[in-house]
Amino acid sequence: MPPVDHAVTTSQLLLHEAIDQVRQASDGEPVSRGDRAQAVIALLISTLSLELIIDAAEGLLRAADQPVRSAQALPIPVEDVQAVLERVNAIYERQLFEEDDDRSDEQKLIDNAIDPDTVLVHDATLHPALQEFGILELLQRYPCHGVGSRWTAEAAISFLELKAHWLDVALDQWESSADDQSDWIEAKAVILVVPEQPDQPPRVDVRTVQVPIEA
Repeated sequence: MPPVDHAVTTSQLLLHEAIDQVRQASDGEPVSRGDRAQAVIALLISTLSLELIIDAAEGLLRAADQPVRSAQALPIPVEDVQAVLERVNAIYERQLFEEDDDRSDEQKLIDNAIDPDTVLVHDATLHPALQEFGILELLQRYPCHGVGSRWTAEAAISFLELKAHWLDVALDQWESSADDQSDWIEAKAVILVVPEQPDQPPRVDVRTVQVPIEA
Protein backbone atom coordinates (compact mmCIF):
# COMPACT_ATOMS: atom_id res chain seq x y z
CA MET A 1 0.00 0.00 0.00
CA PRO A 2 1.46 3.42 -0.96
CA PRO A 3 1.79 6.04 1.78
CA VAL A 4 -1.32 8.19 2.25
CA ASP A 5 -0.98 11.67 3.81
CA HIS A 6 -4.08 13.69 4.57
CA ALA A 7 -4.08 17.43 3.97
CA VAL A 8 -3.25 19.31 7.17
CA THR A 9 -5.67 22.12 8.03
CA THR A 10 -4.68 25.52 9.39
CA SER A 11 -6.18 24.64 12.78
CA GLN A 12 -4.16 21.43 12.93
CA LEU A 13 -0.98 23.32 12.10
CA LEU A 14 -1.70 25.89 14.83
CA LEU A 15 -2.29 23.11 17.35
CA HIS A 16 0.90 21.33 16.30
CA GLU A 17 2.91 24.58 16.57
CA ALA A 18 1.47 25.35 20.01
CA ILE A 19 2.43 21.90 21.29
CA ASP A 20 5.95 22.36 19.90
CA GLN A 21 6.21 25.81 21.49
CA VAL A 22 5.17 24.51 24.91
CA ARG A 23 7.63 21.63 24.65
CA GLN A 24 10.46 24.03 23.83
CA ALA A 25 9.48 26.37 26.65
CA SER A 26 9.78 23.55 29.18
CA ASP A 27 13.46 23.24 28.15
CA GLY A 28 13.79 19.69 29.43
CA GLU A 29 12.15 20.40 32.79
CA PRO A 30 9.61 17.79 33.93
CA VAL A 31 6.12 19.07 33.07
CA SER A 32 2.99 17.02 33.61
CA ARG A 33 0.80 16.00 30.69
CA GLY A 34 -2.08 18.07 32.04
CA ASP A 35 0.05 21.17 32.52
CA ARG A 36 1.32 20.94 28.96
CA ALA A 37 -2.22 20.59 27.66
CA GLN A 38 -3.36 23.61 29.68
CA ALA A 39 -0.48 25.68 28.32
CA VAL A 40 -1.31 24.69 24.74
CA ILE A 41 -4.96 25.68 25.20
CA ALA A 42 -3.91 29.03 26.69
CA LEU A 43 -1.85 29.72 23.56
CA LEU A 44 -4.67 28.78 21.19
CA ILE A 45 -7.80 30.10 22.85
CA SER A 46 -7.45 33.64 21.50
CA THR A 47 -7.14 32.27 17.93
CA LEU A 48 -9.30 29.14 17.81
CA SER A 49 -12.65 28.32 19.36
CA LEU A 50 -12.96 25.24 21.55
CA GLU A 51 -14.82 23.50 18.72
CA LEU A 52 -11.96 24.17 16.27
CA ILE A 53 -9.37 22.91 18.76
CA ILE A 54 -11.40 19.72 19.21
CA ASP A 55 -11.69 19.25 15.44
CA ALA A 56 -7.95 19.87 15.00
CA ALA A 57 -6.98 17.37 17.70
CA GLU A 58 -9.33 14.71 16.35
CA GLY A 59 -7.99 15.28 12.83
CA LEU A 60 -4.38 14.87 13.94
CA LEU A 61 -5.22 11.68 15.83
CA ARG A 62 -6.99 10.25 12.78
CA ALA A 63 -3.94 11.06 10.67
CA ALA A 64 -1.65 9.42 13.22
CA ASP A 65 -3.84 6.31 13.04
CA GLN A 66 -3.14 5.77 9.35
CA PRO A 67 -1.33 2.44 8.89
CA VAL A 68 1.09 3.89 6.35
CA ARG A 69 2.39 7.48 6.29
CA SER A 70 5.17 8.95 4.21
CA ALA A 71 8.46 10.06 5.71
CA GLN A 72 7.56 13.66 4.80
CA ALA A 73 4.29 13.59 6.76
CA LEU A 74 3.88 15.95 9.73
CA PRO A 75 5.11 14.15 12.89
CA ILE A 76 2.25 13.97 15.36
CA PRO A 77 2.90 14.08 19.14
CA VAL A 78 0.02 11.71 19.90
CA GLU A 79 0.27 11.86 23.70
CA ASP A 80 0.14 15.66 23.79
CA VAL A 81 -2.67 15.83 21.24
CA GLN A 82 -4.71 13.34 23.26
CA ALA A 83 -4.10 15.35 26.45
CA VAL A 84 -5.25 18.57 24.75
CA LEU A 85 -8.35 16.83 23.39
CA GLU A 86 -9.28 15.45 26.82
CA ARG A 87 -8.84 18.84 28.50
CA VAL A 88 -10.73 20.81 25.82
CA ASN A 89 -13.60 18.31 25.83
CA ALA A 90 -13.89 18.69 29.62
CA ILE A 91 -13.94 22.50 29.32
CA TYR A 92 -16.46 22.37 26.48
CA GLU A 93 -18.80 20.06 28.39
CA ARG A 94 -18.56 22.34 31.42
CA GLN A 95 -19.46 25.35 29.30
CA LEU A 96 -22.50 23.56 27.88
CA PHE A 97 -23.58 22.85 31.44
CA GLU A 98 -23.01 26.44 32.49
CA GLU A 99 -25.09 27.71 29.57
CA ASP A 100 -28.11 26.12 31.25
CA ASP A 101 -27.56 28.41 34.25
CA ASP A 102 -30.03 31.23 33.57
CA ARG A 103 -29.23 33.25 36.70
CA SER A 104 -28.28 36.87 36.16
CA ASP A 105 -24.74 37.99 37.01
CA GLU A 106 -26.12 39.87 40.00
CA GLN A 107 -27.81 36.72 41.30
CA LYS A 108 -24.58 34.76 40.91
CA LEU A 109 -22.79 37.39 43.00
CA ILE A 110 -25.43 37.17 45.70
CA ASP A 111 -25.49 33.38 45.78
CA ASN A 112 -21.71 32.99 45.76
CA ALA A 113 -21.16 35.43 48.61
CA ILE A 114 -22.45 32.77 51.02
CA ASP A 115 -21.35 29.65 49.11
CA PRO A 116 -18.33 27.89 50.66
CA ASP A 117 -17.88 25.36 47.86
CA THR A 118 -17.37 27.50 44.74
CA VAL A 119 -15.52 30.60 43.60
CA LEU A 120 -16.47 33.19 40.98
CA VAL A 121 -14.43 33.74 37.83
CA HIS A 122 -14.98 36.39 35.17
CA ASP A 123 -13.30 35.26 31.95
CA ALA A 124 -14.33 36.93 28.69
CA THR A 125 -13.26 33.84 26.73
CA LEU A 126 -16.01 31.81 28.41
CA HIS A 127 -19.74 31.91 27.82
CA PRO A 128 -21.22 33.17 30.02
CA ALA A 129 -18.24 35.22 31.14
CA LEU A 130 -19.11 35.03 34.86
CA GLN A 131 -19.06 31.45 36.14
CA GLU A 132 -18.73 29.48 39.37
CA PHE A 133 -16.05 26.81 39.74
CA GLY A 134 -15.01 24.41 42.45
CA ILE A 135 -11.54 25.11 43.80
CA LEU A 136 -9.97 22.07 42.12
CA GLU A 137 -11.50 22.98 38.78
CA LEU A 138 -10.31 26.57 39.22
CA LEU A 139 -6.71 25.42 39.68
CA GLN A 140 -6.98 23.02 36.73
CA ARG A 141 -8.28 25.72 34.41
CA TYR A 142 -5.92 28.40 35.69
CA PRO A 143 -2.80 26.61 36.99
CA CYS A 144 -0.48 28.61 39.21
CA HIS A 145 2.71 26.74 38.36
CA GLY A 146 4.33 25.16 35.34
CA VAL A 147 4.36 26.09 31.67
CA GLY A 148 1.57 28.48 30.70
CA SER A 149 0.66 29.48 34.25
CA ARG A 150 -0.69 33.03 34.51
CA TRP A 151 -0.49 33.56 38.25
CA THR A 152 1.62 32.39 41.17
CA ALA A 153 0.75 29.97 43.95
CA GLU A 154 0.96 32.90 46.38
CA ALA A 155 -1.61 34.84 44.33
CA ALA A 156 -3.93 31.83 44.22
CA ILE A 157 -3.68 31.33 47.98
CA SER A 158 -4.30 35.04 48.58
CA PHE A 159 -7.43 34.89 46.40
CA LEU A 160 -8.80 31.84 48.24
CA GLU A 161 -7.99 33.35 51.64
CA LEU A 162 -9.83 36.55 50.71
CA LYS A 163 -12.85 34.52 49.60
CA ALA A 164 -12.75 32.58 52.89
CA HIS A 165 -12.45 35.78 54.95
CA TRP A 166 -15.51 37.46 53.44
CA LEU A 167 -17.44 34.21 53.55
CA ASP A 168 -16.81 33.95 57.31
CA VAL A 169 -17.93 37.57 57.75
CA ALA A 170 -21.11 36.95 55.77
CA LEU A 171 -21.97 33.74 57.62
CA ASP A 172 -21.43 35.45 60.99
CA GLN A 173 -23.83 38.20 59.93
CA TRP A 174 -26.28 35.57 58.70
CA GLU A 175 -26.29 33.85 62.10
CA SER A 176 -26.77 37.14 63.98
CA SER A 177 -29.55 38.29 61.62
CA ALA A 178 -32.08 36.20 63.52
CA ASP A 179 -31.52 38.34 66.63
CA ASP A 180 -32.00 41.72 64.95
CA GLN A 181 -34.72 40.45 62.56
CA SER A 182 -32.94 41.83 59.49
CA ASP A 183 -34.33 41.19 56.01
CA TRP A 184 -30.90 41.10 54.41
CA ILE A 185 -27.17 41.18 55.13
CA GLU A 186 -24.40 43.05 53.39
CA ALA A 187 -21.80 40.66 51.99
CA LYS A 188 -18.81 40.63 49.65
CA ALA A 189 -18.59 38.66 46.42
CA VAL A 190 -14.95 37.92 45.55
CA ILE A 191 -14.25 37.50 41.82
CA LEU A 192 -11.16 36.34 39.96
CA VAL A 193 -11.00 38.47 36.80
CA VAL A 194 -9.03 36.81 33.99
CA PRO A 195 -7.87 39.28 31.30
CA GLU A 196 -8.32 38.33 27.65
CA GLN A 197 -4.62 38.99 27.03
CA PRO A 198 -2.86 35.67 27.85
CA ASP A 199 0.29 37.46 29.08
CA GLN A 200 -1.56 39.33 31.84
CA PRO A 201 -2.18 37.76 35.28
CA PRO A 202 -5.65 37.55 36.82
CA ARG A 203 -6.72 40.25 39.26
CA VAL A 204 -9.22 40.18 42.12
CA ASP A 205 -12.41 42.22 42.28
CA VAL A 206 -14.61 42.52 45.37
CA ARG A 207 -18.26 43.54 45.01
CA THR A 208 -20.68 44.50 47.78
CA VAL A 209 -24.02 42.69 47.53
CA GLN A 210 -27.22 42.55 49.55
CA VAL A 211 -28.11 38.99 50.44
CA PRO A 212 -31.76 38.45 51.39
CA ILE A 213 -32.48 36.49 54.55
CA GLU A 214 -34.67 33.50 53.79
CA ALA A 215 -37.63 33.05 56.07
